Amino acid sequence: MNEEPPETTRRWRPIIHRRPWQAPGAVVLQRRWPTSGAAKQEAIAVLAECLLAPGWVSGDERSWLELCLDEALTNAMLHGNEGDPELAVEATVAIDERCWHVGISDQGRGFRARALPPEDDPASLLLEHGRGIRLMRSWLSALSYWRDGATVVLSRWRADRSRDG
Repeated sequence: MNEEPPETTRRWRPIIHRRPWQAPGAVVLQRRWPTSGAAKQEAIAVLAECLLAPGWVSGDERSWLELCLDEALTNAMLHGNEGDPELAVEATVAIDERCWHVGISDQGRGFRARALPPEDDPASLLLEHGRGIRLMRSWLSALSYWRDGATVVLSRWRADRSRDG
């Protein structure tokens, strides 16, 4: 990975919206995959290419993008769908004037914010769960949860646009 993630020292707890996510801007891809390791790898490749090909994510950030997609899909498949191969995850890629957004929805019931380990506790780095969210937040511009946590939305400034307009 070529780019170092920005350091964060602010305390963060996820805000989990009850309502469904409404994709901002234009939806450029919407697709479902079954809960399986092979499907997860295919989803990462398809979603990454969707964002890399038009230049919305720069090539030198590919590793960060794939890592974030892997974390989000793993959480959806393992925690949301509980590894059930009969259940699917759905991904939506949307683009607006400044940012790209990837919404990943599972068929689970979601989660409560208090179920996550406190991010500001150094001991949380040693826990089996919760580190992926910290990792995603370090590279993304925003990480949000919808449908009581059954949908995660990854958002980042577009590489092909200035943040100022």
